[in-house]
Amino acid sequence: MKLKFLHLSIVIALIFTFYSCEFGLEPENTFIKGQIVDSQTGNPIVAASIKVNDGTTQIGTETDSEGKYAVELTLKDDMDLQLVILKDGYIADTLNVFVLVGSTKEIQTVLLESTGGSSTSTSGKAASIYLFSQSHESIGVKESGGIEACQMIFEVLDSSGVPITLENSVVVKFSFLSNPGGGEFLFPDSSITNALGKTSVTLNSGTMAGVIQILATIRLTNNTIQSRPVLISIHGGLPDQNHFDIASEFLNYPEYGIVGYVIPFTAFVGDKYSNPVRPNTSVYFSTSSGIIEGSALTDELGTATVNLLTQPFPNHQIYGPGFFEVIASTIDENSEMIFTNSVRLLSGFPIISTSPTVIDIQNGGSQSFTYTVSDGNNNPLAKGNSISVTVEDGDIELLGDIDITLPDTQSEALTHFSFTAFDSKPDTLNAVNAVIKIQSSGPNGDESINIFGISR
Repeated sequence: MKLKFLHLSIVIALIFTFYSCEFGLEPENTFIKGQIVDSQTGNPIVAASIKVNDGTTQIGTETDSEGKYAVELTLKDDMDLQLVILKDGYIADTLNVFVLVGSTKEIQTVLLESTGGSSTSTSGKAASIYLFSQSHESIGVKESGGIEACQMIFEVLDSSGVPITLENSVVVKFSFLSNPGGGEFLFPDSSITNALGKTSVTLNSGTMAGVIQILATIRLTNNTIQSRPVLISIHGGLPDQNHFDIASEFLNYPEYGIVGYVIPFTAFVGDKYSNPVRPNTSVYFSTSSGIIEGSALTDELGTATVNLLTQPFPNHQIYGPGFFEVIASTIDENSEMIFTNSVRLLSGFPIISTSPTVIDIQNGGSQSFTYTVSDGNNNPLAKGNSISVTVEDGDIELLGDIDITLPDTQSEALTHFSFTAFDSKPDTLNAVNAVIKIQSSGPNGDESINIFGISR
């Protein structure tokens, strides 16, 4: 009886050994592979933790520099496994996968998000491309002290509007449609779409400001796909002394003696490459007379405007009564203060004088006169004043500065004039009374004088 039992035990052991070898009860190596990418940029996520759990044991690994991972398992049976994906700054994600013993399981690319879960998708071939995002609306010229580069991310979609996957990735070429020509460039000039159908290019500014148009192009076998032009502005750099000026509309204002007359002053600010400085550059203002707004910010053209309210009787230390100075200042690329100035004139009521003061013209002869028209400070009158010299009585004719309209000026030369009076009837010996009138009229006021005498 004992012998029969021993024989039966041996048979059972042999049968168990046979079936263990025949039906794979021995453990076999199984592999799980995949890739983890950022759901917004499509870039690989490095050093993400991958934990694989079969319900009793757990194995872990990390993604490499390409966001890829591979886990080796020893399984006896086909089974469901759980993958947990962890990375600081991202939301943890969990996947359930079924694997076969001794196989290599390729997991679809996992899109790890910072604000949601994960998803995977398939796509068709590329059908359209558009600008997904850009880091800045505008940048500054090279060495401007501001942002000099802008990254643009483009997304390629299939005909259903789904971002293309890695299996359908395409090469996107980048080019300028228009650019200022100051050495700006795109890098790279072409790139391949990633797992999210995205690719990026960086615009680097040059030395010239202006508007740039960028085009993204995909060349397929039987088709060419292009994005809409992308517009980016390149603004100027920091202020430069050689490109810094201030001015008002006129050199001469007929406002001497007036309190609170408003005169706008504008600073013109450029960088060392002759571009307008970047918008919102601060410019500071001061004046030797009157009240002026203290500061203003430049606009797209590099101009900054403030208002000055006049005081009645300015007196410049160099140019004298009637003159005043406005000074603008700002900071250059070396963090040093730079200055520019403008001198303006407030002119007053006209005063006229002449030499000689009496007319005495011989028969058939002539007489020369000089005269001045200026304000009480011997300064010229403002733009738009007219000066006329006319014969009011007598047989004489005039030649010279007898009909003048003043330009905008501060020059003393435009206060001195001359004319010559001629006997208009040299064949007549009668002495007659003669009157010549000099008159000034215009924004500074109206004034006139008469010169009396005889022509023979």
